[in-house]
Amino acid sequence: MFYRLRVILFALCCGAVLSSAAAGALSLSDLGLSPYAPDKVLVKFRPGVVAQAQLLAHQAAGGHVMDAFDSIGVQLISVPSGSVPAAISLYQSNPNVLYAEPDYYRLLRIPAEEPGPTPAGGGNYFNEQWYLHNEGQKHTYVQSTPIGSQLGTTQGSDGTDINAPEAWDISIGQRTVVATARGTPKVAVLDSGADCNTLELSGKCVEQVNLVGLSVGYFDYCTGSEPACDNLGHGTFVSSEVAANTDNGEGIAGIGWDTSLGIFKVCYQELVTDYINYFVVGLCPVSGSIAAIEHASQDQLDGDGQLLRSRYSVITMSYGSDFIDEQGNIYPTGPSNAECEAIESAWNNGVVVVAAAGNNGDTGRVYPAACTDAAGESTVIAVAASDHHDDRAAFTTFSWPSDPWVSLSAPGEAIIGILPDAQCGLASGVDSCVDWWDGTSMAAPLVAGGAALVWSDLHADHPELAQTMPCELNAVPCNRLVRDRLQNNAAALGARGQNLRDWTRFGRLDVAAALADDGAPEPPGYVPPVAAFSYACSGFTCAFNAEASTGSESLNYDWAFGDGVNVSGMTVQHEYAGKGSYTVTLTVDDGSQPSSVSTSLNLKRPNQTQSGSVSADSGGGGDSGGNGGCPPKKKERGQC
Repeated sequence: MFYRLRVILFALCCGAVLSSAAAGALSLSDLGLSPYAPDKVLVKFRPGVVAQAQLLAHQAAGGHVMDAFDSIGVQLISVPSGSVPAAISLYQSNPNVLYAEPDYYRLLRIPAEEPGPTPAGGGNYFNEQWYLHNEGQKHTYVQSTPIGSQLGTTQGSDGTDINAPEAWDISIGQRTVVATARGTPKVAVLDSGADCNTLELSGKCVEQVNLVGLSVGYFDYCTGSEPACDNLGHGTFVSSEVAANTDNGEGIAGIGWDTSLGIFKVCYQELVTDYINYFVVGLCPVSGSIAAIEHASQDQLDGDGQLLRSRYSVITMSYGSDFIDEQGNIYPTGPSNAECEAIESAWNNGVVVVAAAGNNGDTGRVYPAACTDAAGESTVIAVAASDHHDDRAAFTTFSWPSDPWVSLSAPGEAIIGILPDAQCGLASGVDSCVDWWDGTSMAAPLVAGGAALVWSDLHADHPELAQTMPCELNAVPCNRLVRDRLQNNAAALGARGQNLRDWTRFGRLDVAAALADDGAPEPPGYVPPVAAFSYACSGFTCAFNAEASTGSESLNYDWAFGDGVNVSGMTVQHEYAGKGSYTVTLTVDDGSQPSSVSTSLNLKRPNQTQSGSVSADSGGGGDSGGNGGCPPKKKERGQC
């Protein structure tokens, strides 16, 4: 979601805008005053309620079923326009109904100060992407001046970035050539659509799905050949941050490099008014959000049950629970039960869900970023915005340590991205249309692209996971592993020593660190190995027994006798060449982690005997029993 709204004065553009309104558009007065669709509600019946009882409930409210979201048992109901409060009251008074709620609008916001997009002119703008690799270089930002908005130059602090080049040394993701492939993680972008014909998104879009209609709102129209077209520009910008064609010498680099995208149009361009000014926004009905979440988080099958497209590994959403009142003020609405349940279903289905935390400049919870499961555990990586010094951006929603609902921060100020070619007046695919925007909308896709790289790295290390459904490693769901790697490896301190956990739970995104942490989780009930052995020497011949070592049944036993000879086995024997002091080391390894223990043998005479035992449980040191053949008092004096 964006920081501010673009205000369009009625006197300047009312006629031009209204002349392009699509048939059947919602009225401006409804949009200006209501945070939800005027003719739709979401209803969930209690388990076991029969179809006849559901039909009677709908008839009482004047409702008709438009759609059903089977994964969460929720129905989208059309009701007479303007009757939403009354319909919800009727449904809620019915004992068969678990809940009923409005079809809330989520908003995408357009920056107020943008001077307008510009053609890239075939230029390479990687140095502008300070947030990917920051050496304190100068970069562009939008500044307000007495004569209007202009592009200026500024610079941030060295090291204030997400370490993209270092991350790409480990993984550049995998482009999905076959939509059914499970080992090539892909990202579902739920937004205002995207221009998949731009140079930077060419070859990246697996599918384009429109969930709001081809002709909707004022001047938002798509064709059947481009069903998820992007008239607003927001979805193209977000998509380019995730997966712009990287290292092609043109435009920008997407953090996900080779990552492929699914484009889900759940928001449409609309005008709202405070009766003085008009505001261009992206309106995102919750019903569209739910439909996209359900669609993206499930395998798509044909009529014969054959796989058409595997589920997405990551879903990213850059819209939030805001509405505009008659004074033009923007406020958060409450959570949608149905939307949060859809996200919980996606999370339980193995998907990493990312959402922008909001741009309200306070700690109020914004949805869907703040959604939790029934136990109150977060199901979404909520992302706040940081600036080029690693400071909290002034506009961002954030959280306190006492209520750490915002998971991560990521750069979200003065971010360069790609807009649809038409916004620069370009022919399709001949150049890149770039602009610089602010907002947590710009921060969330960096986390989503980073999540796709971690997914790809996980599959590269464990290719068997591509055939495992659900995807689990040592009984831990793969999406939990990916989320933990992103969160647990976030930068806790900023480039100037700031405590980034003062306003997020885990700190600022560091993709390279998340990729470098490739340790697999231990299985439930895992007990690490402990090396232990006993020995018995007669002269220069010693027998060693490691059966006292503990751990799994598949331990490997490796011995180093201190004279350059190494062997393997639980019980071994070794003959030394002559007298001397030898350090014997046993290492046991269960394939997950090793344990070692050592002791010193002082062999002096052919008729000398000595025995003892050692264990890593005692710190890897002393013998019990024979003390290495050295009497305690002599050992204390260092005479052994």
